Amino acid sequence: MDLTKEINSILQEYASAVDKCVLEVETAVSKEAIKKLKSTSPKAKRNGGHKHYADDWKVDNKSKKHYAHTIIHNKQYQLTHLLEKGHDIVRNGKVVGHANAQPHIKPVEEWVKTEVEQQIEKQIKGGLG
Repeated sequence: MDLTKEINSILQEYASAVDKCVLEVETAVSKEAIKKLKSTSPKAKRNGGHKHYADDWKVDNKSKKHYAHTIIHNKQYQLTHLLEKGHDIVRNGKVVGHANAQPHIKPVEEWVKTEVEQQIEKQIKGGLG
């Protein structure tokens, strides 16, 4: 067999193993991230509904935007920025108060970044199973 073909074959196998590793790590870490978000998110109820904002965290494993396999999001996406950053309370065009920020996304985001990197590095150094 041609040396170039053999090297390409080995590299393709390695790339496939890395892709599989990344997807497995993303799946495991995203499940844990959802648990963290549900436990640390504000418990505000939906307008007229019974479900809390904290219960609406979901994982999308189908998206491949920007090389990501997994996206964590909240069904009530309109609230995420307002709750995370705080906002003025306006009634009849006048500011009547301020809702303080309730940071709950950024800490989990930082944990996810670190955890994914550490787990992928550990698996690659360990021989990719």
